[in-house]
Amino acid sequence: MDIDIVEKTENPLLHRTEVVFEISHDQAATPSRETVAAKLAAIMNADREHTIIKSIKSQFGLNRSLGYANVYTNPEAIGIEPKYVLKRNGLGGEE
Repeated sequence: MDIDIVEKTENPLLHRTEVVFEISHDQAATPSRETVAAKLAAIMNADREHTIIKSIKSQFGLNRSLGYANVYTNPEAIGIEPKYVLKRNGLGGEE
């Protein structure tokens, strides 16, 4: 699995970097959010807990997926994200 960053935008008001990325996964299923978040955090030199994967969409017939993520610099700013997004990323508490 290889991750290439397509676009990176700094958002200082919300203390985050918004990232559009492409995953190439040869002859394998679309990787899990946890796997992608860990690898993206390593690429961006950030903590896994500060990396929120918003979406991963596979392209039909190809071994590629496009994704969108937010990488926060301030841990308190993660509260901006909706609860369901935090829960999908394994960071939200049980309701």
